[in-house]
Amino acid sequence: MIEQEDPKHIESSVQLPCPSCGSRLHYSADSQKITCDYCGYLEDVNTANDKVIEKSLHDAVAKVADFIPEEKGKRVYDCDNCGANFMVDSDHVKINCGFCGSTKVNVQAFDHQYIEPSGIIPFYISRAEANKIFKKWVSKGWFHPSKLSRLDEVEQLHGVYLPFWTYDANVSASWSGEAGHYYYENVRMQVNGRMQNQRVQKTRWSRRSGKLNHFFDDVLVVAADGLKQQDVQRILPYRLSEVVNFDPRLMVGWEAEIYNIEVDNGYQIGDGIMNSRLRNMCSAQLGGDTQRNLHVSSNKSNQTFKHIILPVWLCSYYYNSKLYHFTINGQTGRVYGKKPKSWWKIGFAVLLVILFILAIVFLAESDIFQFKKFPRKF
Repeated sequence: MIEQEDPKHIESSVQLPCPSCGSRLHYSADSQKITCDYCGYLEDVNTANDKVIEKSLHDAVAKVADFIPEEKGKRVYDCDNCGANFMVDSDHVKINCGFCGSTKVNVQAFDHQYIEPSGIIPFYISRAEANKIFKKWVSKGWFHPSKLSRLDEVEQLHGVYLPFWTYDANVSASWSGEAGHYYYENVRMQVNGRMQNQRVQKTRWSRRSGKLNHFFDDVLVVAADGLKQQDVQRILPYRLSEVVNFDPRLMVGWEAEIYNIEVDNGYQIGDGIMNSRLRNMCSAQLGGDTQRNLHVSSNKSNQTFKHIILPVWLCSYYYNSKLYHFTINGQTGRVYGKKPKSWWKIGFAVLLVILFILAIVFLAESDIFQFKKFPRKF
């Protein structure tokens, strides 16, 4: 079993009374320190990472874990609108879901025991920085409405700690396939009623096979379905070398989603990511200008995992009564989201392209006409 922490110790540390004035401390992304807004007390984040170690996936699946969020000064909420589960400090009164903006959230009691996170990356990007990133991102792109750049500061911007699994595995693979190499031949054929020589592309196929050994390190899988894996991929990478030992004090003042994708189910997602990367590596070994009938068989061993917590800024915003989402990597500031299109701008651009093509055709026909009317003498 994973060693259980003392709930009383966790509760007292989460409350974080300031040693200088007794007010409540919290983690600040601005200073990247544990701080007191009342007296200015600052405490450095412990950067030790000796507890961020790999654990056997096989053993974890067979054991009951012991992370109960209610014992850490947090309450678990369930969003009736989108189904996300997330944690906030127990004394929060008004709650908005960071994933869809809904206020339809209810306290949800869990009798489930959770795997204790081994590591965390605290927020590097503050709320003010996230707002600046949003303003810069939303104003980019010619094919978007100009009014987007005049959007006010985002109100429902949520800094959320999301749960992740990382997976390691040794892989032995064998592959086979056909590599096609292009070559060209001159072929005489009829073009516009006349026989002409044409350069035609052809493919010479050769069958190849080989073996590949690879170690997958820290394949990252989001462990909750509030944010989809494909959206997470858009804001990667995280600098995982900066993961520190999990400290619940770093989560004070921030929301945190609870994982609802178990470690074995998360591995199925990670396994698919590994297989996709493995196929690309085998394809690179096969080579050629084109390929067909690529078959890959693999065997994975020594699978391990870590449970870590990573920072994300989430927001849902409305434009012309339609909901749009964007996501910011809370460590690097990388942003991904969807923006409305300006169809009149797109139509104007298409019209310009059509006019440009018509102008080229007109000039080409004029040159032909001039050539026929006034042939050059040699």
